[in-house]
Amino acid sequence: MRILRVRRGFQADHSSSSYLFYAVDHEVSKAGQAIAHRYSSRAEVDEHSARYLKWGESSLSPDAYEALLNEHYDVMAEESYDWWTLMIAVPKTAAMRAILAPFTDARGSNDQGVEVQEFRKRLVVTIYCQFESNGVNFAEDYDSDPHEGLVGLLAKIRSELVEGDTSFLAAVAELYDGLEENEAGDDRATDSSTAPFEGMSKAELQQACERRGITYRKSWRKDQLQEALIAAQPAPARSKSQRKAKASKPKLSRAAQTIVNELERV
Repeated sequence: MRILRVRRGFQADHSSSSYLFYAVDHEVSKAGQAIAHRYSSRAEVDEHSARYLKWGESSLSPDAYEALLNEHYDVMAEESYDWWTLMIAVPKTAAMRAILAPFTDARGSNDQGVEVQEFRKRLVVTIYCQFESNGVNFAEDYDSDPHEGLVGLLAKIRSELVEGDTSFLAAVAELYDGLEENEAGDDRATDSSTAPFEGMSKAELQQACERRGITYRKSWRKDQLQEALIAAQPAPARSKSQRKAKASKPKLSRAAQTIVNELERV
């Protein structure tokens, strides 16, 4: 038997969980590398990164995240059964805590989004998400691992966070409906659209349709008449403050946009 062609490339192993911790600020000391080895005898560890692979239902110990991100590593990318977890460690200061306050619990659709955890020495921003094609587009070539491309992007976003730029977190939270103010705004819009027609009789609803030039059938029930009236209402005008907020929405950096473009809402 002859092998005609060998094609190399990354393919997610759906029976395993993979983790890559990466150091941004400085090389990892021998002591830090020793700590990384505690969580798996088969871990691939050096002065820049720590890589783990867990099979089946096995997973990395929850204690490992704080032990590694508290001071030795700065970002992490994890993939488990098509679900991704991204972690960014930043200084634990009053200013940083205030900057990250809106994202303390910004998880929405299907529990995806952003949250902030407080470790002993650092604050850690965690993003829960899924990616188009399970992240293969982060690989630089067929021989590359998407985790490597991701931690490189996260390192750049970490620098933005340290400087006070949370535009990436806002984009992720908004995609997954994780920001409370958006949810409240949607509820108010729904309530205001239905309020004018509540309590009206069928005859009054029919008259309202006629005044607005809405075609309807006399056999329609009250709820069908209300739906027709609601659908014909013009979109509510944005307030001056809302228009200003939308206009002043910060532009994402290339690193942030690269990740956001690959996010998938499940």
